[in-house]
Amino acid sequence: MTFQPGHQFGPYKIQALLGIGGMGEVYRARDTRLGREAALKVMAPKLMGDVSLQRRFQLEARAASSLNHPAIVTIYDVGESDGVSWIAMEWVEGRTLRAVLSEGPLSLHDALAIARQIAAGLTAAHAKGVIHRDLKPENIMLSDDGRARILDFGLARQTLVDRLEETGSNMETPVAAAAATFEGAILGTIGYMSPEQASARPVDFRSDQFAFGLILYEMLAGRRAFQRASAVETLAAIIREEPLPLASIRGEIPDRLLQLLARCLAKLPQDRFDSTGELAAPLESIATGVSTGAAPSAATEIMRAPLAPVAPLGSSRRVLYRVVAVVALALALAAAAWIRFPTSPRPIDSLAVLPFRNATGDPNAEYLADGLTESLIDQMSRIPSLKVAARSMVARFKDADPQAAGRQLGFGAVLVGTISRRADQLIIVSELVDISTGSRLWGETYDRPASDLMRVQDSIAWEIADGLRLPLSREEKRSLATHTTQNPEAYVLFLRGRYLLQHDTEEDDLEARRLYLAALEKDPGYADAYLGVASTYARSAGNGYARPGDSWSRADEYARKALALDPGNFGSRVALAIRHFHFDWDWALAEREMRQLSTDPRLFGSGAYQAVAMFYWATGRPDQSIAVVERGLRGDPMNVESRVMRADLLAEAGRLDESVTAYREVMELEPLDPRPLSGLANVMSRRGDTGDAIATLRKAFDLADESAGIEALIGARSEKDYAEAQMAVARERLRRLEALTKERYVSPLDLARLHSALGSREKAFAALDLALAERSPGLTFLKVDRAWDPIRGDARFATIVQRVGIP
Repeated sequence: MTFQPGHQFGPYKIQALLGIGGMGEVYRARDTRLGREAALKVMAPKLMGDVSLQRRFQLEARAASSLNHPAIVTIYDVGESDGVSWIAMEWVEGRTLRAVLSEGPLSLHDALAIARQIAAGLTAAHAKGVIHRDLKPENIMLSDDGRARILDFGLARQTLVDRLEETGSNMETPVAAAAATFEGAILGTIGYMSPEQASARPVDFRSDQFAFGLILYEMLAGRRAFQRASAVETLAAIIREEPLPLASIRGEIPDRLLQLLARCLAKLPQDRFDSTGELAAPLESIATGVSTGAAPSAATEIMRAPLAPVAPLGSSRRVLYRVVAVVALALALAAAAWIRFPTSPRPIDSLAVLPFRNATGDPNAEYLADGLTESLIDQMSRIPSLKVAARSMVARFKDADPQAAGRQLGFGAVLVGTISRRADQLIIVSELVDISTGSRLWGETYDRPASDLMRVQDSIAWEIADGLRLPLSREEKRSLATHTTQNPEAYVLFLRGRYLLQHDTEEDDLEARRLYLAALEKDPGYADAYLGVASTYARSAGNGYARPGDSWSRADEYARKALALDPGNFGSRVALAIRHFHFDWDWALAEREMRQLSTDPRLFGSGAYQAVAMFYWATGRPDQSIAVVERGLRGDPMNVESRVMRADLLAEAGRLDESVTAYREVMELEPLDPRPLSGLANVMSRRGDTGDAIATLRKAFDLADESAGIEALIGARSEKDYAEAQMAVARERLRRLEALTKERYVSPLDLARLHSALGSREKAFAALDLALAERSPGLTFLKVDRAWDPIRGDARFATIVQRVGIP
């Protein structure tokens, strides 16, 4: 039933239809008595046959008319004409908040200005016992004078209605809220419901607080907090999930406002504000602290530009007031707050983050692409239910077709992206692809200041989890966006340092240390930067760049600082365990720590399992060592370092045929790496395959540019020729090291190994005594390293092994 222009309800003459909703039709009308415009809401024809609903329609209108507040549209009149109930309301020239939000997010100043007015209006309504229950941007009008007005309390549930029915109250006494109007039905607009509304449970004023939080979130984020592919999925998200953290979308939001928003969006009503006045009061002080000097964006000129009318005369029919009554779900939802949706798409439980491409081509910006890739792999790996491809698995798929890469890797979804830097701006383009269908699950382009890198990274991580439809626990959501620094400058310095450590040269290690220390100047509480410094000192000791005593002492100092700041820091635990193994020679403590580390899943999500494997090898348990490496390779199968280690350990364990296969697999993967060729040559020599051993060793020397070995192998045919080539390389390496001792520190253990290989027994033991005095890390492998076989029978060697305490 639609009334034509000229039809009259009491003194109100219809001019035009504005819209149709579940509870009625809305018209623009003119008050013929006072000569003013009005909005006239007429009860829906389908409800007019229900006498109780007609009465409630009128009583709710009377209750709403008691609300006299600048932020609430005034109710002029309520009546009945020819059996049709109607409500006359104030006509507001302007735009809905929905129309404004269609242009993008609001400035912080404008969002707070609107939020303060909405909160003030709700406070007044709740004080009268009136609850809106359908608060949404469509029901917020922004008038020409910049004021925000709340529309349509037509779904309002207020205890005053019941009091009117009983006593004819004057509606001045607020009382406690009651149950829903229709038991077991869902009333409201999907996407702006509270969890209790979505579950068909009783609601009170705190349900409006949740809807207020959703509107505030949308004004600041430029996107809805809960918006899924279907109404059913949206309802499930409201009940079960948390929205993408606002801080990951937008950086300048005050912490107090984020805390207020989090409380509004609490799933349980009791975790929200005890009164809406408690919500409104902090908004005033937050707004006072926000600078109003910055000009609003083009989309947020709502306080200055003239606003268009909601619906001009003669406009086509629009649904302005939509009321969703999901009666079909009532039986399923009335008894419980948890919903099962069998038709919802299943989560995708595996992800490959392909290397981000440096779109600028500037090699000095490569660390940004590398850092973003590694950081996202780390973040997504914190979700136990998600299998994430290790960095080594995806490294070769840079610039690859995402669907082809995903199929080859065997993962359900792939993230691809580019990053470029323009002055102080970062442009990051990212896309999540479903491998089974090739469809785009999510994509976004971020044009942000470089200081927003962490927030963009967090936003991408949350969008990935959302796109994969992962049901995250509260703890998993908290973990996903956890960083050990909030300082953007410190974070960039850290990324640069981490990128340099991949090069494994002394020069790059020292520069990485300088960058980590610079990060600590920016943020003295940055645990990961402390751990980064510790790793550079540990590498100096392990690679023979500096005296072990000094290096291990500094590594220990920084690792303990990281652990003090972050008691659960796994990297610090690994660093200290390695120190107890390599430097302290505390074998019992190292054994306990290595066993504890082996029970932590994080061990096998990183390369740290290699340290545990080396401990078991050093203590004469090669099969246990191999098992650790193989477990690590199950999650990180493309890790070349671990593959070479496994092949070497198989050879040391006497499993020669297996080692040959393992070496050949590494050669296929990395044909330019001399290590598997050298290892394979030694295994062939041990098996008596002299010809193949010589040919393989020649290839290894070619790749390593060992000119002495290449020359020695010319015409080589016998086992003696093979051994002489090895001796020639050892002599050349020793010559270079001895020359280097005149310029800088050289580990005496490195000299001792070469003297042992050359049969220079006295020089080998002299160098071993120096290594023992400074506790060189490699001494822990004396019992198993074949380099010491030429001098192993000497009694002095057994004494040194005893002093190291190797069990």
